[in-house]
Amino acid sequence: MNDLAAEPVTWWKFFLEGDKDALSALYRFYFPVLYEYGVRLHQQEELIKDCIQDLFIKLWTNRRNLQAAHDPRRYLLIALRGAIYNKLKQAGNRKVVPYEQHHDFRLTFSAESAYIKKESASLQSQQLLNALEKMSPRQKEIIYLRFYEEMEYEDISAVMGITVKAAYKLYARALETLKDILHISLPALLLLLSQHKS
Repeated sequence: MNDLAAEPVTWWKFFLEGDKDALSALYRFYFPVLYEYGVRLHQQEELIKDCIQDLFIKLWTNRRNLQAAHDPRRYLLIALRGAIYNKLKQAGNRKVVPYEQHHDFRLTFSAESAYIKKESASLQSQQLLNALEKMSPRQKEIIYLRFYEEMEYEDISAVMGITVKAAYKLYARALETLKDILHISLPALLLLLSQHKS
């Protein structure tokens, strides 16, 4: 592969054609996103790293059966979510029930949270973190995917295994819940989220 600076869609195309450099480029590019998402689904960091590695091995093995992807991130997040569930199911760590009934999506940001605590961040940021912890796992997950990962509703619906309409509703309910907990307007909430994100 000549152009390792190409966009992920191009890497995906070369990877499907059997280019190991393209697979490595995808791995390096997406590992932080996959890891960040994975540790929010399950707290065992080593298990998440294993799932990511297994995912890329499986991708390479099955590349002839895969199709072009307009958004590799979407495909990889869906695959990782399933891989984590399957790994937990195989290990007997979880009962075999629908995924959304037993996972607890974590919405703490290690580096940002540590910085906020150490540097005595604003009261509003701390209130936001507290409010986020009061939300349901699904609400936290959709806030993360929509706001922090900036995913479109179609992609969120695929990742979370819900309809696009359900994604819209869940996101609206999540924002409404945050507004109610914090007793602020929607514009103030969106501003607070954007400050917390940066």
